[in-house]
Order: sequence, then structure tokens, then C-alpha cells
Amino acid sequence: MLSKKSLPKITAHTVIKNEDRFIWYALMSVINFVDQIIIYDTGSTDNTIPIIRTITSAKIILESHPATTRQQLSALRQQQLNRTTTPWFMLLDGDEIWPEKNLHTLLHAATTADNTTIAFINKTRNCIGDIFHYLPASTGHYHIKGLTGHLNIRLIKNIPGLKVMGDYPLEAYTLNGQPIQQLKDRIEFVDTWYLHTTHLPRSTHKSTTSTVIDRLSKRKFWRPSLKLTKSELPSVFWQPHPALVPAPPLNRWLNWLL
Repeated sequence: MLSKKSLPKITAHTVIKNEDRFIWYALMSVINFVDQIIIYDTGSTDNTIPIIRTITSAKIILESHPATTRQQLSALRQQQLNRTTTPWFMLLDGDEIWPEKNLHTLLHAATTADNTTIAFINKTRNCIGDIFHYLPASTGHYHIKGLTGHLNIRLIKNIPGLKVMGDYPLEAYTLNGQPIQQLKDRIEFVDTWYLHTTHLPRSTHKSTTSTVIDRLSKRKFWRPSLKLTKSELPSVFWQPHPALVPAPPLNRWLNWLL
């Protein structure tokens, strides 16, 4: 594993709104491996901001940037890129939690990559029901560099000419007008993954208009799944946390009504 001295210099970019169930775990899973975390909150009404403020670290820059349109959200990504001075930056959403050894694998790739490499593809394990169960790779439909599955680009080199183009959620990091995921000779696949809780409740703030059926549909609750062991999960789930931080969902049968 890499020593802290040999870690690449990285700034994490986080844009959030109402992510209080997982934001603490997401930030704490990477905070020891990055140099700075720029967090833009676009209008949280739950405990997202108070929870972030429980983390005492000079690495965290937390700012309020209200955004109501897809164009504004994409512009925030560009702002974060503009203020980044480290050689690499990492995209970290409020529902993305990294196991330590998996993050080491990704960061090690950055220290050994060819100079022409500008980004890395990694897998995601998308939870359903609880943090132990996730969708099979066969249900993923992302196509990058000839690969298909639950894939994403999360570690990108901070190079001149890089820009964010398009509107959320279809914005892309581009070089000379071309999305980096299309630059097959300049991106590499790293066989590692982070836990993605996109199909779990991400906020303690419940919508008054959603129904049980709506919530079940969104969370893909009924789909066949694979199971992770406790040792495979991010260790941050088992660390002591402030009382304000919700415990992670451990039982899919009890979690579906949240």
C-alpha cells in the first residue's frame, strides 16, 4: 500500500444537496488520502451541513452555492475545476463510499501511469436494500473503452484545456471539446470499485408526495443481488461517528420504508 508521502496530490470535488445519510461516510472514506475537499452545497434542508461541520479538518472547504437549474450544477463543477491546483482531482458524490484498499488501488494507478493517461475508469457496486447487497455487473449499461457495466470515471488529471461541458446529469469533462471517456488511448481501466448508495434513501428528509411504491421502484428493491461480506465493505461504516450521523442501513427488509 502507498505511504502517505507517496500519495499523488489530489483535490476532491463534491456537489451535494440533502445527503445526510451518507455524506459523513463518503468524506471520511477519502479524507486521509486527499489534500483538499471542495464541497458545494446547493441548498440542503436536512442535516447535511451540520454533519459535515462535525468533521474537524483544514482540508475541507464547505460553501453554499444555491443552484436550481441543470446548467448551474454543471457550472459548479467547472468552478471547482478552476480553483484546483493539485495535479489530480477526484469526483466524490455524497453517496459514494470507498473501501480503503480499493482507493489505494486507484491512487497507485495514478503513480505508475503513463504520462499520456488523463483519467481512470473504475467499477461501482450499486447498493439495493442495504449496504450488503448490490446489483450484478450484468445490470449495468455504461460503455467506456469497450467495457460495459457499472462503471465510472472518478480520478482525473488536472491538465490545461480540461473543461466541463453539457448539462447535469449529462455533463462531461472534455479536452479540446471531446469527452474524456471517448479518448480511449488516454484513459485506463483500474479493477477496483466504490460503494454507490444511489438506490438507498440518501436523506432523512422524506418527500411528502412519494408513495411506498414510488420509493420501491426508485430503489430497485426487488432485483436479484449479490452480497458483500463485512470485510469487503468500507471500514468507515464501523468507525465511531457523531450522534448526528445516521447509522448505515444493515437490513434490507427493515430499510425499505425509510
